[in-house]
Amino acid sequence: MRTTIKDIANFTGFSVTTVSLVLNNKANRIPQSTRNAILDAAEELNYHPNQVAVGLVKKRTQTIGLIISDVSNVFFSTLAKGVEDTCRKQGRNLILCNTNDKHERDLSYIQVLADKGVDGIIFCMARDSDKKRAQESIELLEKLKISFVMIDRYVEASVCSSVIVNHRQGGYIATHYLLEQGHRKIGCVTGPDELEDSKERLLGYCKALKEYGIPYDERLVFEGNYDRESGKNAVEYFYNHGLEIDSIFAFNDMSAYGVYNGLKEYGLSVPDDISVVGYDDIFFSEILDTPLTTIRQPVYEMGVEGMNLLLNEVESTNHIKKCITFQPEIIIRESVKNVRR
Repeated sequence: MRTTIKDIANFTGFSVTTVSLVLNNKANRIPQSTRNAILDAAEELNYHPNQVAVGLVKKRTQTIGLIISDVSNVFFSTLAKGVEDTCRKQGRNLILCNTNDKHERDLSYIQVLADKGVDGIIFCMARDSDKKRAQESIELLEKLKISFVMIDRYVEASVCSSVIVNHRQGGYIATHYLLEQGHRKIGCVTGPDELEDSKERLLGYCKALKEYGIPYDERLVFEGNYDRESGKNAVEYFYNHGLEIDSIFAFNDMSAYGVYNGLKEYGLSVPDDISVVGYDDIFFSEILDTPLTTIRQPVYEMGVEGMNLLLNEVESTNHIKKCITFQPEIIIRESVKNVRR
């Protein structure tokens, strides 16, 4: 059973009040010898304060909730590590909730974390969250009066703190690089249409095409789900419809891996037959047989900043909302062929 203050009082012979004052660092008028005896007893009896009880008194549990959509995706596990490392440095505990990209679980976990009295929530919503569903999640957080920060996926019209990447710039950089290398028939494997990050990457793609005077062709855009299956399905779509492409921009690295698999099934190689650019720069991208050129998101740093932003919200009284925007960069490897030579 958990050791209580009463157990330490019985063990040392001091009153419960005296023991409580010492353990809560309020023993200014208590002799040092008494303090030492109580602290030694607490260590010997393996005493740890009841965080639930402490939370009721201080209205803080020193616990943060993190809701992510897919812990098996290296992007989100890296994000979670950034959050957790910062939590530990700040003396907080972390509760991780994985929704498997289901909006209903978003709502369920928000309520669960509220019931556990977390001080705040870092929230990366499920990919099946359209604007209406996303707003439903935000309204629940606001109703429960929980401090929260949205990370990676966000709702453009909502007024809340967030940590995001300039995805329009990322989409532009990826497409511009392919165009610079001489590619003109660039297929796209997007994320779900309802997600702002996918929309922004597509706008960046369109911007680069326009600069080169290349008309936008909606047939070359395949809506995916940010998973490997999407990449494989996209390759099948392009070739079954007789669409001539010389390159593919996948809106995340997991989709790019699926593109690799799909091209292999058609007897095509990267980059000799088709060039490929991904987005995320997760760990596996540099150790593929043909290392992937990709757009780097500073994922770990996003987790760190998301946590710092949330802690500021929890401790602050002015409730000023802040958006931190990271700039992406291209990581050039071996998956793009220069066809201008």
